[in-house]
Amino acid sequence: MNTTVRIFKLFGAHQDEQQESWLRAMAQQGLHLLRVNPFCLWTFRRGEPADIVYRVDFPNASQDPAFRQLMQDAGWTLAARTVGWHYWRIPAADGKQLELFSDNASKIAKFRQRLGLFVASPMPVLVTFFIFDMPGKLNQLSTPFLVAYCGSLALLLLVFPYSIVQLMLRIRSLRGAVPT
Repeated sequence: MNTTVRIFKLFGAHQDEQQESWLRAMAQQGLHLLRVNPFCLWTFRRGEPADIVYRVDFPNASQDPAFRQLMQDAGWTLAARTVGWHYWRIPAADGKQLELFSDNASKIAKFRQRLGLFVASPMPVLVTFFIFDMPGKLNQLSTPFLVAYCGSLALLLLVFPYSIVQLMLRIRSLRGAVPT
């Protein structure tokens, strides 16, 4: 019997709750998160079904040793991490949803931080493209490299704006929501 299962599943930066619900449903089926890689390949260990609550954090709080200790003292364990995303888990207490970010202000701050990352991260690529006369140099490169480069650029130009808009909409919805 194979003890691990790998599943490809894509989530956007604004889809914390969907990730957390999906991971909880997987645990209830006996699949417990071992790791996730940047290419959305999730690895689970087969085990007994359990009601496990997962929470996603990105990235500042989880990198603070005091925060990690606080989480561990509260019973949370770090299940996995990838490129700054931290996945915490804890057994559900009487089916209750335990929260890391319990108020809208902290949720807004979390999404603003992600928004800043999505706005700032393509800047070095775009700056080097224009500073180093990349259009002229692209004429001298091989076709396979150009295909990969153009694919990466298309991904940057399509996925990043989509993610930015979705994060802005999420922040807007939290601002208009009744405080939790």
